[in-house]
Formats: sequence, structure tokens, C-alpha cells
Amino acid sequence: MKQRLLIVLFALSLFFTSCGSDNDLVGNWIKSSSFEGRARSGAVSFVIGDYAYVGTGYDGKDALKTFYKYSLQDGWSKVQSDFPGAARREAVAFEANGKVYVGLGVDDDDERLGDFYEFDPSTDTWNSTAVDMTGGPSARQGAIAFTINGIGYVGTGYGFQEGEDRTNLKDFYKFDGSWTKIAYDGEKAKNSTAFVIDDKAYIVSGENSMKYVWEYDPAKVTNTFNGWTRKEDLDDDNRWEDVQRSQAVSFVINGKGYIATGRNSGLSREVWEYNPTRDEWDEKTALESPEVYSREDAVAFTLNNRGFITTGTVVGTGTYYDDMWEFNPTMDEDDKDN
Repeated sequence: MKQRLLIVLFALSLFFTSCGSDNDLVGNWIKSSSFEGRARSGAVSFVIGDYAYVGTGYDGKDALKTFYKYSLQDGWSKVQSDFPGAARREAVAFEANGKVYVGLGVDDDDERLGDFYEFDPSTDTWNSTAVDMTGGPSARQGAIAFTINGIGYVGTGYGFQEGEDRTNLKDFYKFDGSWTKIAYDGEKAKNSTAFVIDDKAYIVSGENSMKYVWEYDPAKVTNTFNGWTRKEDLDDDNRWEDVQRSQAVSFVINGKGYIATGRNSGLSREVWEYNPTRDEWDEKTALESPEVYSREDAVAFTLNNRGFITTGTVVGTGTYYDDMWEFNPTMDEDDKDN
């Protein structure tokens, strides 16, 4: 009888240990000030100095032109001048030589757009004349963009190329005042996510490219090397398959990249940390249920080495979000700050 009791108690201890394994993950989601504008999805975000900007997107009825900016000291405020191009969602934004460029995307008529407009953060104003697109990317949505050393880079997405519409794309371009096409070794993809660490860009996952991670180092470009390096795949060989997703967000804290939200077979709650030195991923505390809603087509940004996510949707539900959450990767989970 005692032996049976010991066996039962041992089995129960294993059960509760396995149930509590998620609590071993590190990281804490902290509720922050809600986004001031209309709840939306498919927006863009960028950071200049002490301010993060969020704008364009779709509110469930209309594509949007409005932009808002956020600082840790002052909170949210509206940018008084609206984006001068057509209202749009699934656009991209990047900084080049102190100015910001917003463009591409899709409008309310589901027409893909191929224009860019310049924003001057020193005056919070837009140049109403579209950027010269000679040599630049074709009309598309779901592309990615990033900045390295004052040069903007734009690539992939879903759109129009060589007479064929509605196709995933793998072309890439750099912008330093004019456009130049560059090589890209990755797959055709849309809705990937990208972040920059130590002047190297990392492009992660995305539709048609779920298991791939690519590093781009422009400082290493030569006549024989185009700067692209394929990193370890996100697959079941290394237990990183849960990193795979599209329509995700990413941000950087203390030299590590973080990927959150998005969709694979369903909405992704898991949060993963990328260490570029080791080329390895570590799982962190997931979006804390039920307070931090799973979502897709959100935005993220880093201010003063602090990472934030905001906006987003659950496609097909009519639900759009304006809440904002900060992620601290070194704290234990604490429900009291939700």
C-alpha cells in the first residue's frame, strides 16, 4: 500500500513539474500608455532620437494617414501634419541621413502602391513631393525595411514584378538619396520581420520563408561576397520551430533581438530572444494571457533600450488594438503590473 502511494505521489510531482515549466521562462510584460490614435493594424513605426512614431495602417473600415509620436517622458501626441500620400496599410518606413521615408503598401481599393514620401523629424513635417523612385522597388505590400549607418534598405513583399502581379518577391534595394538594387540570397517572402544589431540586419521568417534567418552585413560586401549569410534554420532539429511566423514584430534590447506576436498555424503567443554572437534562440515569457492579447500586424520599437509593442489585429474578427506593452527580458513574470 505504501509503495502504491509513493508511486502516485511521484507521478503527481512529475505532472505538476511539467505543468509549471512555463514559469521557468524569464521575461515580464508591463502595461504601458495606450496608443493615442485610432486602434489599427498594418501600421509602420520608426524611432528618431527620443521619439517613436507610429502611423498609417487600417482601422477596420479605412486605411489611415495619421501619425503619432511617443516619448518616455512626454507620452503620446499627434503629429500635426498627416502623411501626404494615399492612405495605406502594410507600408514600410526607414531612416536615411536624418530623414524618414514612408512608402509602399496597399490602399482602400486593394491597389498596391509604389511611392515614398519624406518626413523631416526636426520639424515634424512631410515633403508633399513624392521621392524619385527611379531604380527603386516596384509597388508592393508586406515588405521589410531597415537602416544601417544612415542608409535605408527595402526588400521582399507581395506585389508586382516583371509583368506579374500578386507574387511574392525577393528583390532588395538600398537608398542613400537615390535607389540602387542589391543582391539578396533569401527566399521570395512577404510579412517577414527584421531588426538591426551592431550594424548587421537580421531578416526572420515570413510567409514562404518560415524557417529561414538571414544576416546582412554591408561592411563585408566585396566583389566576391554580397554581404548575406544564412543563419541556423528555425526547424525541429534545434527546437526553434516555434519561432517561425509571419506578420510578427521585432525589437532589440541590449544587443539581442526579440520576436513576438504574429501568426503560424494560429496566432503566436511565444516570445523568442536571438543571440547573434551564438546564433541561437532562447524562449522567453510568452504574451501574458489573458491581459496581453495575441495579435498580428502590430508594430514594435525600442526607446532607451526598452522594447514596446502596440496596435495590431486578429484578422477576420473585426478586433483592432490600441494597447501598448513593454517587455523586460530579465525580470520574472509579474501579473501585478498588468
